[in-house]
Amino acid sequence: MSKGYKAPGRRAYEQDKPLFQIMDEGGDDSPTHPVFAENREVREGARVQPLPEDFEPDSRYIQFLQLHHGIPPEFTLAQLPDFKLYWLETGEGRKAWQNRFKNHVIYQWRRQQSEGGRESHRSTAEKLTDTSWSDAYRIDLDED
Repeated sequence: MSKGYKAPGRRAYEQDKPLFQIMDEGGDDSPTHPVFAENREVREGARVQPLPEDFEPDSRYIQFLQLHHGIPPEFTLAQLPDFKLYWLETGEGRKAWQNRFKNHVIYQWRRQQSEGGRESHRSTAEKLTDTSWSDAYRIDLDED
């Protein structure tokens, strides 16, 4: 097969080789990205496992949520029971439970912020029977 275009300072693209093989070969002029390094360490905690019964968010994640997303620690900790209830019931395994919890908190925070003044504490029945919107539209049927 023919070789493709060779950009200055780069090796020619080889159409008969899989992309991962081309990337692994590297070359003197192309540094190897750490993701593709051959001797990557696999962390001990990088296994898929169900949520531990005693799961607690790491304080670093609570601080991160407060500093970078403005989420109060009280709100973060208030999300823990629902998070644990759901994941303990499903029994599904994940690799990074701290990160999963962080993303859950961010989602719930944004959801609460977008609901803002919508009185989300009211029941569905109260919301459906609310007629306060009609107060602005008073029709006077008593004409003298």
